[in-house]
Amino acid sequence: MKRISIADGIEFLEAPQQDSWLMNNGLLITGEETIMIDGRFGDEETLAFIRENNVSRYFISHFHIDHSSGAWRIAGETNCRPALNKAEYQYLQSSENMSRATGYGRAGVHGLVEEVLMPRMGLRYVPDIGSYALEEIEAISKGRLLAVPAPGHSPGHYCLYAPQSKSFYACDLGLDRFGPWYGFPHCNLNDFLASIKTAREFDSRQLFSSHRPVIREEVGGAIDRCKSIIEERHERVLNAWSRGKRTIKEIAEEGIFYQRMDTYGKRAVPVMSYWQESMVRCHLEYAGLQAEDMR
Repeated sequence: MKRISIADGIEFLEAPQQDSWLMNNGLLITGEETIMIDGRFGDEETLAFIRENNVSRYFISHFHIDHSSGAWRIAGETNCRPALNKAEYQYLQSSENMSRATGYGRAGVHGLVEEVLMPRMGLRYVPDIGSYALEEIEAISKGRLLAVPAPGHSPGHYCLYAPQSKSFYACDLGLDRFGPWYGFPHCNLNDFLASIKTAREFDSRQLFSSHRPVIREEVGGAIDRCKSIIEERHERVLNAWSRGKRTIKEIAEEGIFYQRMDTYGKRAVPVMSYWQESMVRCHLEYAGLQAEDMR
């Protein structure tokens, strides 16, 4: 795991396996207290890092499974207190809340998520998880980090900017190989594109994110790629519509988002199908179109 200074008392924590869904990058803020934002480097490695660096609070950027997994172990096996942004913390408190937030219950795949994906990812619910506001990050960092709301990926998703080094932390804006992800009912392309536009407006010299190493060249181009991926997918969805495909399921079968549906095992295929269909729905809503199975 690499530690890269981006401001006085603020480090970017780069996980060793950027392509692993079991890991993500994070930030460490040291001062009167030590705060960690995200950062998963392996189950035992993360716990050891928290203990060795006397991390008092662990801020989860958003509730998605690749970020919130392991919070229950941090709460139970360290002196660190995990917290989730105040717009989403309730989603991690119970099975019912998670089911509603993700739409898994209505889609009939919530049981599969709990049986297959959650154990694999190391996720359990944390009924007493705390919450935090973005203003707390700015206060704790003493203005060395500016919080930038960036919904679209999730309701409380945000980015962070360090003016001192002109470093932008894009979190899950879509800089990884897959690109922007918006597979839940609360995801919205208008919001996502607006968040990408906001990120582009910063005069950033360094670009950090949850699932990719630091970018120091063509920073603006890396952010533009997020928009381009959405636009390319949108064109493919509209092309399918123009060819007479009038249901979400029919368009999803074109594999616009996922080429392989068994990436996480055959039992998880219905879950991935749901993600893919949710993203098709996002594009149709963005285009003002209503598929037959949306009525």
